Amino acid sequence: MIGNARVAAAWSRRNLLQAGLAVAAGMAAPALAAEAAAGDLAGLSRQVRGRFLTSADAGYDDARRVWNKVYDRRPLAMARCADVDDVRRCVEFARRHALPVAIRGGGHSYAGWGVADGALQVDLGMLDTVTIDAQRRIASVGGGTRIRQLLAASYAQGLITPMGACGEVGVAGLALAGGDTAARGLFGTACDNIIGAQMVTADGDVLELGPDRNADLFWAIRGGGGNFGVVTRLDLQLHPILPSHNLGFRFGWTDIGAAMRMFGELMRTAPDHVRMGFEVDPATGAAMGCRVYGSEAMAADYFATLHKAFPRAESRSSPTRLDPVGEVWETTNLAVDAAFLEGVDDALAAVLERAALAGRGFGAILMGLSNGKAARIGMTETAYPLRGTGLSSMISAEWHRPEDRDRAVNWVTEHGAALRPWARRAYVNYLPPSSPERIRDVYGVNYPRLAAIKGRVDPDNLFRSNQNILPARPA
Repeated sequence: MIGNARVAAAWSRRNLLQAGLAVAAGMAAPALAAEAAAGDLAGLSRQVRGRFLTSADAGYDDARRVWNKVYDRRPLAMARCADVDDVRRCVEFARRHALPVAIRGGGHSYAGWGVADGALQVDLGMLDTVTIDAQRRIASVGGGTRIRQLLAASYAQGLITPMGACGEVGVAGLALAGGDTAARGLFGTACDNIIGAQMVTADGDVLELGPDRNADLFWAIRGGGGNFGVVTRLDLQLHPILPSHNLGFRFGWTDIGAAMRMFGELMRTAPDHVRMGFEVDPATGAAMGCRVYGSEAMAADYFATLHKAFPRAESRSSPTRLDPVGEVWETTNLAVDAAFLEGVDDALAAVLERAALAGRGFGAILMGLSNGKAARIGMTETAYPLRGTGLSSMISAEWHRPEDRDRAVNWVTEHGAALRPWARRAYVNYLPPSSPERIRDVYGVNYPRLAAIKGRVDPDNLFRSNQNILPARPA
């Protein structure tokens, strides 16, 4: 993804209530259950080998903070698990006491899902071992591994797997939701490269997942996020690093709609080895970036197409630099919404241009091309719903002063809603805390199967600190 990386999720209390998340039956731990659990926490703390914190402990407030400062939540306890047995003990404790489980990997969830009020937080930060099998081109990573750790290890072997742009983001949080990643035209997106996993279920079972092992769960985690259990290991397919070449165009604040319309046309014919993104930066206006994987001749050929499409735009080429750290995102306050756009017609371009101009100075728009292999995989082959060629799009607004919050949230709310006629699907990691109805729309044809699997492995919705898939009850 190009451009402004300061993107996250925020939502007002009023919006949360309207979404039903604060009042839905079974979606919050009963006060009596929390009180009963509190009395047994000392016993759990003695069993956990890793660090265990409650509100009475020094370091509790630092440990509960997540990247998006909007989410100031207070878990009942936090366990920084040292191994899979720690995870299993915590999940079993939560089940016995009817406590929700908040799974924390990297802590960069835009909606702050790694922490939840009254929950038992399972922090996977100590499970960050990376093993590279260069001969088989497989990486095995712990559930708390950060992108920078995986990429540093794979780069050293001349290999790569599709990942995000910020090195501090957790691999599992990105990959299980699908992954809005570069090179997906050639290799698929992050979830398409998951070839195996280990999971602790709501019953405390430790399962191995793969095409021939617990195949339903293996299907569900590739796009369904953390709804089904705690993923303590992922096995990922690796690919040889290819040379790549970059070209950027800057449009500023003039004719943004026309540039977006042309970008939508280019999207339809972009070859697999091309990755493109369009952004509106709140300070500098509209820009487009293109990366071509392959030889200089391949890059020159496609760049000629772009120069013809945007003859008057300022352009600049740049080399690709392999950097596992990637972009650095400082903690901040953000609001966000998302849409998967299957094209950009004149009417949609006008809506996007109005949003860009209305948000000048504080609002950003990002659109990343999904094409090639990621687009050709069938809609029901994995749970990930963003199949077919399209633009995985996000609008976001940042604020630093409390008095600017309403402006940012209102802009995101208004213009996010304006995109809905063109998009019911969206990347779940770019959504604010969302209603069950919207999550059902996002997953579309895959939702009934996801709900049935959820009903089978987590009927009490223990894992609900996420874009929640409600468990279907047996007929």
